[in-house]
Amino acid sequence: MPASLLTASASQTKNLAELCTLVIDDIYGELPSRIFAALLNRGRAGLPQLAQYTSLTPKQLRHGLAVLLQYDLLYFYVSGPDRATVYDANPAAAYNLLRTGKVLEMVDSLYGSDARDVMQSMFALGHTRIADLKEAYKAKIDKADATKNGTNGTSNGHTNGNHAKGYTNGDTPHHDEGKTSRAGPAIRSLEHLNSVLCRLIHAEVLEVVTTASFKSFPDRQSETREKVKTTYFSDGIRGLKKKEEFETRVSEELYNLRDEPRKLKRTLQTNGGGRQKLRKLLNGDKSNGFHSDDRGPPLDPKTVLRVNHEKCAVELRNHRLVQAAAAAIGETTAEVYGTLLRQLTDTVTRCRADPLIDIAGGEFYRARAVNTSDIYDNLNPNLDVFTGIGKAAPDEIDIASAERLERHAKVESIVFGDEGGEEEDFDLDDEDYDSEGEIYPPPPAPAAAPTANGNHATNGATKGVKFDDSAAAPPSSPSEEVRMQQMRQHLLLLCDNKLKFVRHCDRGTWTVDFEPLFKRLRESELDNAIERKVGRQGLRLARILRDKGKLDEKTLPTMALMKKSDVQNKMLEMQMHGFVDMQEVPRDNNRSASRTLFLWFCDSPRSLDTLLDNAYKAMVRCLRIRDVHRRENKEVLTFVQRPDVKGREKEALEKKYFDKYQSYCEIEQKLMGQVMRLDSLVATLRDY
Repeated sequence: MPASLLTASASQTKNLAELCTLVIDDIYGELPSRIFAALLNRGRAGLPQLAQYTSLTPKQLRHGLAVLLQYDLLYFYVSGPDRATVYDANPAAAYNLLRTGKVLEMVDSLYGSDARDVMQSMFALGHTRIADLKEAYKAKIDKADATKNGTNGTSNGHTNGNHAKGYTNGDTPHHDEGKTSRAGPAIRSLEHLNSVLCRLIHAEVLEVVTTASFKSFPDRQSETREKVKTTYFSDGIRGLKKKEEFETRVSEELYNLRDEPRKLKRTLQTNGGGRQKLRKLLNGDKSNGFHSDDRGPPLDPKTVLRVNHEKCAVELRNHRLVQAAAAAIGETTAEVYGTLLRQLTDTVTRCRADPLIDIAGGEFYRARAVNTSDIYDNLNPNLDVFTGIGKAAPDEIDIASAERLERHAKVESIVFGDEGGEEEDFDLDDEDYDSEGEIYPPPPAPAAAPTANGNHATNGATKGVKFDDSAAAPPSSPSEEVRMQQMRQHLLLLCDNKLKFVRHCDRGTWTVDFEPLFKRLRESELDNAIERKVGRQGLRLARILRDKGKLDEKTLPTMALMKKSDVQNKMLEMQMHGFVDMQEVPRDNNRSASRTLFLWFCDSPRSLDTLLDNAYKAMVRCLRIRDVHRRENKEVLTFVQRPDVKGREKEALEKKYFDKYQSYCEIEQKLMGQVMRLDSLVATLRDY
């Protein structure tokens, strides 16, 4: 199912609807959240229906709808002979408000603090014209120059206007105040702003708003089908060949419609120095050093921009994989993995392919590979690749196994009980070649220093890896060839891990199979949940059922090496939590218990849906608890929001009130930290 349809229909549960409503109420107030909740619960509706559902006046409705449309939280569609407008909720955009802090941190780490400042303004303004954005920044720059308060202005002069009550990810105004001034100079001139916008548009973090941006996917699909039928098939669609041609044209039109916001990026590549200069700037110093020769081509002031959450999700997915690699192998290997992921996803615009659009477009999920030399060229030169890998003598390494090639992605049958999923054979080469056909020599005896990240990262293809501290360290200035060979060892570690972070798909080339990889990560999250709920024995039983399929209750104790009574108790406990279920298969028409087979099975997709909904429920509880503490400390919080108090709370408040304020801040940070951890789980289960 396409991601757009998934988030709009199948994944809408009561807990998700309540979560989205709470987030909108926290940021934009009660009026927009009331309208949004009515649309979520009742479906698409026009103004008369909304007035009936919400008991609001037309003026209040128009005001609330304007706010929701400004921040892309609604779809609207004009249809019928009377040209009536109907509105539909966009729960995906409402949920993305929770990730504001994560996106800002990602932009700061990849593109610099000046890009973070622009993104923060875009989050606060919603979709906005470039002319309006420049006007707001011009007023901010003029004010900073007039007050001689530095080139980046004061922290209280954010273009985002404090964003109502604050971000729901924990970056509330009293925590975030002054962050821009401490991080470095912000936007210093309109030319600087234009350059940052060009960089973000080129990275597709910002996208152009078109007419289709406000239409839901079903509406766009129905419009496209009608347009194609009228234009190319006016005489009707008859026969299998005509139907196939019709579906192909519909897919092409939908692809072109979705690709329209990327035209500005291609124009910038043609007119403004291209990708090389931008990439050099992004990989260079991120201290906001701005030079006149970094200016991009001037942008049309009438162009309307907004945040592209789909591309942001791709970058957040890379960060999630780097975290998983760091936990499984080590920090050094994770940094090498991050470089590979950035190369692979440079042109990937979304995490999941739409089977109706992307296959027709031909630009998505065709296994892309990166050469070893490309990874090395983009690797951080300050990274010490000689750390994080244990030492082994050359004669203790099985070269054929360590450097195996897997030309096709493998999806094990154990993953979610896929039936008939057999492992594909892979080629074993005695020698490995790079892209130039050159044989890699065996690594030197002292392959690396002891692991610096605290993880005993060992390659499964090695035999008896020894951590010998007395071995000679790598040369003080290793050659490029030796450093590249050592980097390849990190890539081989990623290939050999049980999660299969990387696939060595050809001689000297590497790729990542995202779908099988995240299936394994989702399985790991499900295993963690089962172990927390029912213990190690329950996890063993669930894995047996997932591997073998449906099993008789008499066969299961033998395979699990457990007593029958223990298995029955544990299975009933797991059934109560929704991890397993039972199917009754009668042997005859009498359906007596003695003549019936009772088969246990593990329904992983349903278990994952339950786990996802429980994550929504936990996030709702965290926000509810925070609201309770916020009401209890309303007087203190109202006082610290005053402009003359911000930043000097300790001096302005009495000790008992300051302690109360500090206690509230600690509770809020813990609650929002838990929400962000749950969001990582939601992203793994649903988005990535």
